[in-house]
Amino acid sequence: MKGNDVESLTKLLKEHGVELSAVKANKLMLKIGLLEEATRESSTRPGVIKKYKVLSEKGLDYGVNEENTQSPDQTSPYYYKDSFVELGKLLLAADAATEAE
Repeated sequence: MKGNDVESLTKLLKEHGVELSAVKANKLMLKIGLLEEATRESSTRPGVIKKYKVLSEKGLDYGVNEENTQSPDQTSPYYYKDSFVELGKLLLAADAATEAE
């Protein structure tokens, strides 16, 4: 099911009509274990720690962590186009479960 064709979360949410913002989708993926937070030291402010999100081992079924060209010590998640329908369903189910809490 994995492919090499990846896209940003924002674009795939819109293309598939998943009515969640990327921010909310990221929070849901953190909650269900598909994303995790990583840290790095700021390149411009020594001693300042920056947080960013990466796909967890479980999340790698749905995408890849690609090097961020603006921050070489950091990666950004990109998602497989061919498995996004499944990921979209997981996100909507997690959102519904969160609403029910």
